[in-house]
Amino acid sequence: MADFAPVPLHTGFLAKRVFEGAAGRVLDVSIAHLEPRGGGPVPAHAHPGRDHLFIVTQGVMEARTPEGVRRFGPDEALLVPGGQVHEVWNAGDAPAVVVGVTLAAE
Repeated sequence: MADFAPVPLHTGFLAKRVFEGAAGRVLDVSIAHLEPRGGGPVPAHAHPGRDHLFIVTQGVMEARTPEGVRRFGPDEALLVPGGQVHEVWNAGDAPAVVVGVTLAAE
């Protein structure tokens, strides 16, 4: 997995930025590979002024927000509004792959 690197405050989480630069609302796009039970960050965090879209392409993910835990799998997505505290975890027994899109908040 060339160019994939650990992400600070995350566990079992390697990511690679594949796009960066303003294109409308899209600020950047990354691909992440998560080992079983990998994820983060610890502690949970927020992105004021930026929304975060998670798209699962492989595996089963859980997102923890103040509203509770949401489980989502392949071909499903979750939009976390800017400013909402969150963390994401691989909830399965196999590696997971997630596309993360950072969007300027509307």
